[in-house]
Amino acid sequence: MADALGLLDRPNGPDTRFVTWAFNCGADPAFREIRPCRKIAAEIVLSWGYPEEVADAAESIVAELMANTMQHVPLAHPVGSVALVEASNGSLVVMVHDRSRARPYRRLDGNDERGRGIEMVQSLCRSLGGRLDVLRDMDGRGKCLEAWLGPSLSSWFQRGSLPRY
Repeated sequence: MADALGLLDRPNGPDTRFVTWAFNCGADPAFREIRPCRKIAAEIVLSWGYPEEVADAAESIVAELMANTMQHVPLAHPVGSVALVEASNGSLVVMVHDRSRARPYRRLDGNDERGRGIEMVQSLCRSLGGRLDVLRDMDGRGKCLEAWLGPSLSSWFQRGSLPRY
């Protein structure tokens, strides 16, 4: 995750808003670890002064992306992480990182009970003027899903050195 976070154009100094924590990717089949993480995310976002709508979106995004990671990341990569970052333009960025190369994708047919999480995250991002990106780690052995709640930084996409899916 440090590869992606190190490139993020965010303010430096005492006013920087950034928090990250780790979670266990595969040990909890009931996903009991998700509830406290999503609540923590919502509380942090509210404490930073974002509106309730953004906190609710961040809470849902953390839950969906953690659930996807816990379900699909091989046990050989047991630790994932969540980060909340305030970008220098005021947008909130929710990042979920794991060490699997597998890219999330939507698997749906009319009878599927699951597979709508990524679509929901994309929709939440778009409703707040943002977007969902998937970035490979610089070493190619993992990925970071970045959910922008608010406009993305244009300089972020112009860097060109970041491998994209």
